[in-house]
Amino acid sequence: MDTITYRAVIDKTQIGFLNSIIESYEGIAVVRTMDAPSGIVELWISPAFEHLVNNIMHDIADEIGLQSFYKAQYRLSS
Repeated sequence: MDTITYRAVIDKTQIGFLNSIIESYEGIAVVRTMDAPSGIVELWISPAFEHLVNNIMHDIADEIGLQSFYKAQYRLSS
């Protein structure tokens, strides 16, 4: 399955919350924790839902302590 990879830096205590929010929208994306102590996560997003995930991240940015969110050129893991 083709996916689009985004990387985010969030408050490390909010990783579980972000994962729960994304999982509640079945099939739009997968959240992978790259570095828990630093709060670095990757989101592997179904192309049809890229706009929706961007909207979700914007809406919850303050709650999750979003510091950075950008489209990555490659995945850090598989």
